[in-house]
Amino acid sequence: MKKYLFTFFLIISPFSLAIYSQTVEDMNKIVIGVKFQDGVSKETLLLKSQLEDKLVSFATRSGCSSFDNKAFFVSPNIVINSVDVAEGGMKNVYIIKGELYLTVQDNNGVIFSSKSFPFKGSATKQELAVKNGVLGISFNSAEPFFTEAKDRILSYYQSHKDAIFTRAKTCVAEGDYDGAIACLMMIPEDLTELYEQALEQAQLIYELRENANRELMIQENKRYNDSILTSANSLLAMHQPEEALNVLSNYSPGNSEQDNLYKSYVSRAESQVKAAEREIRRIAERNYQDERRREDRSFRELARQSEHLREMDRQNISLKRQTISSSERIAHHRLNLSEKKVFALKQVACDYIRNNPNRVDYIRVRF
Repeated sequence: MKKYLFTFFLIISPFSLAIYSQTVEDMNKIVIGVKFQDGVSKETLLLKSQLEDKLVSFATRSGCSSFDNKAFFVSPNIVINSVDVAEGGMKNVYIIKGELYLTVQDNNGVIFSSKSFPFKGSATKQELAVKNGVLGISFNSAEPFFTEAKDRILSYYQSHKDAIFTRAKTCVAEGDYDGAIACLMMIPEDLTELYEQALEQAQLIYELRENANRELMIQENKRYNDSILTSANSLLAMHQPEEALNVLSNYSPGNSEQDNLYKSYVSRAESQVKAAEREIRRIAERNYQDERRREDRSFRELARQSEHLREMDRQNISLKRQTISSSERIAHHRLNLSEKKVFALKQVACDYIRNNPNRVDYIRVRF
């Protein structure tokens, strides 16, 4: 059997073209772009804009997405077979016969579908006759071509599933949670079982991402409080209690060590100001701290609810795996994830790919 060297594009590296969608709605769809190869006919280049619009429309109607810089693309080429001129009244009429060759391939020249579409067009100008003939090709005639390409690309994803999940795990190990989610969310929804697995893994990675972000916020808050406390200590050493209290008013509740130090500095500063001023500042500080505590309670309640929802999701997933039949799995392939959760995953993937269009990795696979 003839062997081909395939390059499967995933996420993250400084070379090659990216697989990315420009909108959240386009995530988890097969992406077939339009690319005009070197050496195409002049008729093809003259109709470049119209051909691109038509092929994008065909790809979209076939259930795919179609944007620039895609690993899979359809390449058109117009070939004129005959030009006849029929004498008319005021002007001659050109009758053009030819073929529109379409090829869906990847950037390594691996072909997923190829077909020619005969056309016939007439007009008083030769260029217009070609245009009329080419643009007259219907979607119904082109649909089997795109369907064949889509099926073969789906098989391509299916055969590389291990590489996709391995790459996602590598991203997680490197702390690149957004890259891992983007990698998994490129798996087409048409591969129901594989997409189901990807959603489950992406949800787990999303939770790791949220925990990492929360820890990052804690560390950033600690650094911020350290700067506040350091500045306040310096002001107290210079006997500037009012300035120190102004600085300390920006303090955000932190760890116990910082909170104790904060209280100590506040006490020292207040002991240095007049009783009346102390009372005014105490009221303002109490109001501020009351507001902070309300915010903290809201945050803890939100975290508790989020954890409860995650636990319910895990229980529901476990239960459904035991009871849902194979025919029902297609209808339940979202693993009981709410639309908001799926949208959140797609948004992370979309933002990551959109913001990193030139960071692409590839895995070479022989078969």
